[in-house]
Amino acid sequence: MVGYSAQQMKYASIDIGTNTILMLIGTIDGTETINPIKDFYSVPRLGKSVSATRMLDSDSIARATEILKKYRGIADDYDVSRVFASATSAVRDAINRDQFISAARELCGINVEVIPGETEAKLGFLGAVSGEPDKSRRSLVIDIGGGSTEFSYGSGSEPSHFQSINVGAVRITEMFFKHVPPLDDEIQKAEKYIEDALKNFPFFEISPDRVFAVAGTATTIALIAQERYEFAPEAVNNYRMSTTVLKDVFGRLRWKTPDEIRKLTEAAEGREDVILAGTLILEKAIEAAGVSEFLSTDRGLRYGYLLYKHMQSSGR
Repeated sequence: MVGYSAQQMKYASIDIGTNTILMLIGTIDGTETINPIKDFYSVPRLGKSVSATRMLDSDSIARATEILKKYRGIADDYDVSRVFASATSAVRDAINRDQFISAARELCGINVEVIPGETEAKLGFLGAVSGEPDKSRRSLVIDIGGGSTEFSYGSGSEPSHFQSINVGAVRITEMFFKHVPPLDDEIQKAEKYIEDALKNFPFFEISPDRVFAVAGTATTIALIAQERYEFAPEAVNNYRMSTTVLKDVFGRLRWKTPDEIRKLTEAAEGREDVILAGTLILEKAIEAAGVSEFLSTDRGLRYGYLLYKHMQSSGR
């Protein structure tokens, strides 16, 4: 690459989730700090119906592939040196995942790595604390995705506890919410399912100094709490929210239609029909953690994956 030293090379990190496909373009300096240049966000819902069928449907693959083509072009426009792409719950669960991986490679020139749930949890932790100057504090990271939720806990950059649980905003919506808005009985069944699933993570063994809720569900909730329509990093990164405010957001969303939710914030576009389930998952997770507040951040898997691939390519 012309004009950049090794420490200044531009990288792209693509996070292919159940609901969204995100891309971060940034550099990494000599202190292993990511300097973000630009973020990109799309909602192809690649994992539509995967929890029921274990298949990626052809329309979803086509939508996702078109987004990856666009991202590949953007990365080239930014003169990116390396493009890294990870796929999570939906692709992980699909029996026809190779069809999508082949399409991404052959049509978009992007090699997609399907990462295990526990690796996703560890890298989500790495991403969440990547912007924190004090990494000695004990952190619990909650990353609510479309198909799964990752929990990770520890200090430094390496969690001591990490787990992926198959509870996500799209999965819960498809499994339980048959009406719009959902009936009380549907909410209650979803709550019981989430509470039972959360018993798999050893919350009783941890004592966090701080809790991060990362990625789109958390940042959308943060914007709704602040009644901000436009997304801005300064509005969502390290925004402190109490359980009382979180419950208030759930109450505000409870009886709204997706069209009404979409009007609350631009960040709800593409997740307006699943954000209620995502808020319910976060509420139950915070309750299980036994804390009274948490911090939202948009530094999630794509940040951790970029650091991981950078260190891997550097032989570290």
